[in-house]
Amino acid sequence: MPSPGVTGGAPPLRVLAFYDDRAEKPRGSILPLIAANHAAITDLAPLWYSVMADGTLRDQSENDVKAFARDKHIRLMPLVINAKGTSDFLLQAGACTTGPCGRAVDNLAALLRRESYDGLNIDFELLKPEARAGLTAFVRQLHARTQALHKVLTIDVIPAGNRRQAEAAYDFAALAANSDDVVLMTYDAHDDSSKAGPIAPLAWVRQRAHVALQLGVPPTKLILGLADYGYDWTSPNHATTIPLKQAEALSSARGIKVQRTADGEPHFTYSKNGVEHTVWYEDGRGILPKIKLARQMHLKGLALWMAGYETAQYWHSLRAGAGTLTTTGAYSGSVASQVATTQATKASATAQSATRPAHSAGAPAGAAASAPSRASTSSSTPTPSRSGASASSSSS
Repeated sequence: MPSPGVTGGAPPLRVLAFYDDRAEKPRGSILPLIAANHAAITDLAPLWYSVMADGTLRDQSENDVKAFARDKHIRLMPLVINAKGTSDFLLQAGACTTGPCGRAVDNLAALLRRESYDGLNIDFELLKPEARAGLTAFVRQLHARTQALHKVLTIDVIPAGNRRQAEAAYDFAALAANSDDVVLMTYDAHDDSSKAGPIAPLAWVRQRAHVALQLGVPPTKLILGLADYGYDWTSPNHATTIPLKQAEALSSARGIKVQRTADGEPHFTYSKNGVEHTVWYEDGRGILPKIKLARQMHLKGLALWMAGYETAQYWHSLRAGAGTLTTTGAYSGSVASQVATTQATKASATAQSATRPAHSAGAPAGAAASAPSRASTSSSTPTPSRSGASASSSSS
């Protein structure tokens, strides 16, 4: 597979990988795949911290992942969400030096000093429009702290014009000016609340990226979001999340010919128990035009939602496109291939035995609700939505 748009001397793109420890069943099933492809990953953002309405933090960090990141020389950038999608600590925040907003900044700065993380990834979603000034103040104050500590601050933003969640709380120019990187969650053009369709069609991604630049995000700070999942629709506005590896296992087990759009977006249909299913997803071939776009627009890098959903071929495309693959004649290592093969086999068995894909709070279809999507909801362990479409927490 050739490297997409990478020419001699082109600098590697930064690659941020989102990661959820809680999605690992059996425990430790995802880290080996990340380890085999660690050369492609510059930043790892595990879903660990939640800012509560009063500015306190909820901590779900894992020591084994901390040790892993140190050992592989990957920047550890824990993801921080606003618990249950709260806007409370940002309303009437003023300069965000006191009250719940100031408390949140103080707690995050103390966290960075205590844990020696390389930085933080902020993913606040489902915000009320009136939280706009507070969010800007929060990011400004936190960035001052991270700079003083020589740490990195990245912020995830929902693309302007998002269908499901207004972006009114996001001042793109101000957030870019007060952070080191801006992750644009360019996925979920179609999702579980829409009719069936491509997850991240190229024209849609290009338009969202151009708007972000027009709104004041410099290309040197913009990171383009990539998906490695899809949706299995049984009717309009009703779908379950399906990881890439499971979508491929499903089509293979059923002998289904996968169709593609002109820009490479894969999709297929099948019938089960008299119910017609339509599946759209992102794969290693489908992301190639988006990686090429990132290079053409001179963007800083790519962000993957989320590690563990993908296949060895996907990693190959990501590494080749990001410029971290020295030889493109093979996938990204025997370990990755073995892990992906094992996972695909398990997923295939699940697909053949299940009467229909499981769906629990946004969990991937057929995964027994074990790997929450970025649109998952939970009152106890909220996870960010992929594109700002969650009822609880908050696209990377």
